[in-house]
Amino acid sequence: MTPRWIVGAGAALVVGVIGWRAALRPSVHVDKAATPPDVPRLEGSVIRYSPQFAQRAGVKIAPVETASLSPLVSLTGTVVFDPQLMAAVGARITGRVRKVVRFEGDEVKAGDALAEIESAELGQAQTGLLSARARADAAAASEKRERRLADARIASESEAEQAHATATSARAELFAAEQRVRVLGGQPDGELGVLLLKTPIAGKVVELKVSRGQSVEPTLTLFRVAAMRRLWVELAVFEREVASLREGDAVEISPQTNTTTVVTGKIAHVGDVIDIDTRSADVRVVVDNANGSLRPGQSVIARIRTAVAIQPALVVSRDAVVTVDGRPTVFVAHDETSVEARAVLLGAKDGTRVEVASGLAPGERIVVQGVFALKSELFR
Repeated sequence: MTPRWIVGAGAALVVGVIGWRAALRPSVHVDKAATPPDVPRLEGSVIRYSPQFAQRAGVKIAPVETASLSPLVSLTGTVVFDPQLMAAVGARITGRVRKVVRFEGDEVKAGDALAEIESAELGQAQTGLLSARARADAAAASEKRERRLADARIASESEAEQAHATATSARAELFAAEQRVRVLGGQPDGELGVLLLKTPIAGKVVELKVSRGQSVEPTLTLFRVAAMRRLWVELAVFEREVASLREGDAVEISPQTNTTTVVTGKIAHVGDVIDIDTRSADVRVVVDNANGSLRPGQSVIARIRTAVAIQPALVVSRDAVVTVDGRPTVFVAHDETSVEARAVLLGAKDGTRVEVASGLAPGERIVVQGVFALKSELFR
């Protein structure tokens, strides 16, 4: 057996070596505590930060400006057809659809047939036209004959005058018969009892409400044809913003599903009446849609650049304003490395700037870049 004194001596030697190596190891904890993180700190109401943090976060300070701006009004709206470029096409008579010629999505030119409708009413009108035409031809021949006889002293002048009156009456009846056929939508020389339903404008068939064999009435709209090269955007503008809008103001339209697409237009009408329930007025924007980027019924975002500029006021960059506790806030500079968060009241806005109605004084300096870095460090 190994003597106990030898085991004890060995254990003491191991403990001593471990302690010696630990004593030689540097103290990491002391070094970490000696280097605090370089972040902004709050001292009362003042936010202080180092020049290194300002450089790293891109903090930039600039004085508040006094300037005029043209407010930018942002609204949501709906795209609709331009009524001047749309036609509702229906039969003027009772009948039955014999054939549908055009369908939804088809491009058509003015006068193109959309459908064929069989109509007894039209057939009767066309038959009456044929009879009136025959009577007019007979009366015209009789007038010519009586005039020739009267000139040759074979017949009396009164007989020639009577033939002339009969021919005039027959021509009037013929004209009335032709007009009746046209009013019913038919053609004087068209197929008997068949109405060719035609489009009055060029465009695209956007709606079809009829099928072959269907009975139709004069009150029904069977087709809608529209040209979508120009569309309207209908907006509801709140009462407080209507006064700043004018006809001719430029408008930028973007689909809500793709804000990168921008279509330009102009205000064509500002409503004269304020809705008592919504406290808004209707505004109509005319948009050139030659590239087909908008569709009727689509929801869009409209940005109106008003031509009416507000009086000179304090304005700041929109990037200088952040929301803290639900209130718009700016960072007012005391010096290059200390600022104070201050709530402000905002007014009109344009694309890049915003009016400060209260909360700032002329000559004060605020943080215009690196604002979100300050907010994220202090209010997270």
